[in-house]
Amino acid sequence: MFQRVKSPEFSHPVKVSVPVDGGHTNATFTGRFRVLTIDEAKPFDLMTTEGTTAYLQTIFVGWGEDYVDEDKAPVPYSDAERDQLISTPYVRMALLDTYNAALLGAKRGN
Repeated sequence: MFQRVKSPEFSHPVKVSVPVDGGHTNATFTGRFRVLTIDEAKPFDLMTTEGTTAYLQTIFVGWGEDYVDEDKAPVPYSDAERDQLISTPYVRMALLDTYNAALLGAKRGN
């Protein structure tokens, strides 16, 4: 049985490759995403920085308690914190990769 949901959302692990001196370290946090319909996604120009930022502001709607600050305390969700997070290039790419992979996996039935 397939149940229609008017405003689908899902949580998924976001794997971030964080640059460090001489290489990268891997980090993960749980991201919460809103699924856009084709019509909702049309206005976003993902070939521009502004369009990609607006897209991420629309699809990235939260995170789990595994997103922490320097003291390892969970960071509460806010639009300002979200915007700061998505302005970081390597996080931005991880969010887009996670969202797209999750949707493609759902499409293939995996």
